[in-house]
Amino acid sequence: MRKLIILGKEITALKLSAPDTPVGKYAAGEFSKYLEKTCGIKPVCCCDCEAFKITLKEDKELSRDSYRICVCGECGISICGGNGRGMLYGVYAFFEKYAGVRYFMPGLETLGEGDIVIDEGFEFTPPFEYRQSDWQCGNDFDWCVKNGENSRPIPNEMGGHIKYGLFVHSMERLTGTPQNQQPCLSDPAVLERAITEVRGILSADPNITIISVSQNDNYNYCKCEKCAAVDEEEGSHAGTLLRFVNAVADNIRDDYPNVVIDTLAYQYTRHVPSITKPRPNVCIRLCSIECCFAHPLDDRSCPENNAFFNDIIDWNKICDRIYIWDYVTNFSHYIPTFPNFGVLRQNMRFFAEHGVRGMYPEGNYNSPKSGEFGELRCYLLAKLMMNPYMSTVEYYRHMDEFLAAYYGKGWRYIRAYIDFTCAEAAGGHMKIWDPPFSIIPREKYEALEETIDNWWNKAEEMAGDRLEAVKRSRFQWRYIKLMLHPDAVEGRKFREDVEAADVLWNEWRKLPEKVDYSKEPNRWWE
Repeated sequence: MRKLIILGKEITALKLSAPDTPVGKYAAGEFSKYLEKTCGIKPVCCCDCEAFKITLKEDKELSRDSYRICVCGECGISICGGNGRGMLYGVYAFFEKYAGVRYFMPGLETLGEGDIVIDEGFEFTPPFEYRQSDWQCGNDFDWCVKNGENSRPIPNEMGGHIKYGLFVHSMERLTGTPQNQQPCLSDPAVLERAITEVRGILSADPNITIISVSQNDNYNYCKCEKCAAVDEEEGSHAGTLLRFVNAVADNIRDDYPNVVIDTLAYQYTRHVPSITKPRPNVCIRLCSIECCFAHPLDDRSCPENNAFFNDIIDWNKICDRIYIWDYVTNFSHYIPTFPNFGVLRQNMRFFAEHGVRGMYPEGNYNSPKSGEFGELRCYLLAKLMMNPYMSTVEYYRHMDEFLAAYYGKGWRYIRAYIDFTCAEAAGGHMKIWDPPFSIIPREKYEALEETIDNWWNKAEEMAGDRLEAVKRSRFQWRYIKLMLHPDAVEGRKFREDVEAADVLWNEWRKLPEKVDYSKEPNRWWE
């Protein structure tokens, strides 16, 4: 059994106290559970003077979601949170740092090894106030709290969440404009209706702290004389949108001082207007949809990313609350390899260094399971959102720890595949809809085909009870193999396996019932 050693002394009895609140009781239960799992000690709640004291509490001097762990020989250990969620984060961080516990995926955790040695405390404030990735494997509330994500509808007893009133592309709800159109943002009647809708939503739910007033998802912006004149004056289509959003923000500011109006800088509204600035209670959610994800966003040698680099600099000059909608999968091809692991860390650091306060990396949100590396990305992005300044060594340590736990003893062969694909993709450009061979040329796969087969074979042989995960992630290589060597029998079997595993092909299209499996799989929709 592992020993618990605090300030050089082995501890065999602990007294635990926590706030008499739903989140306090939950945090105490989680602390007790992991303490017993890691070192076999059951904390007591009675007045045992000999027991070492552990105190969980909230400290309003700390910022929201922050925590502080203090270690004292006389007073014991205190885990303080700036709110209930921060206190709970502190509990999980305690076991992660001192005991080596890892919260990889729902149902997949490791407890660490060796004695638990605690000599000093630490304090942590998440750089981003809003953190949510978008993979179904990360929907689990328990996993979200353990990994610092705070925008799923997490129950209050588990720390609660940042609650949106509406979430992007909201003009249909606010103005009645169909999703394939945009409203006239110069029409006073449209503004009045939007204000009425926003006020109605906020009055119905006092827990809402942010609400989206943002364009529908299309390019059909209004071209009337008034809107066109504003856009020309501003030098950006964001001009009409931001003036509209500011008017809503001004209207609700006094009655709802804690509510932020969120809007998009997306596609035709991405560039900064030259005159209008966001109100203090407005958040700009900048979207990286056009970018290249084979190169870091701050790589000025990549012409694909220069415009976005300039946009975030410009928005940062006029806005104190920037959120990012990032894109971290291939939405046209969920299954083939999307080798962006080489840029995830650099991009998250870039965001943190340029005034960003909220992160939303969108993955294959509608696929129940990933046939590629969705689970790995989900975990790494959660770690990066909590610590965007981590070193390269720390980033790849997180990757390797996950791979070993998720794929079993043959994980190094999967790491070899990741390294190969990321290295080959770095030589070109990679968008979020690109077909596989435009990311990594056919001949690169052909040259290493036998070796890659061997990597996946070895990973399966050594997977043990993680075989299902290896087989499912191997779908990406089976897809590439069918592009190299179309085969009707293997194609039909591949489809059956993919759909049995609850993996989707792409964001929006289902395969037709009748398919010519003798074709390459990216042509099965023909």
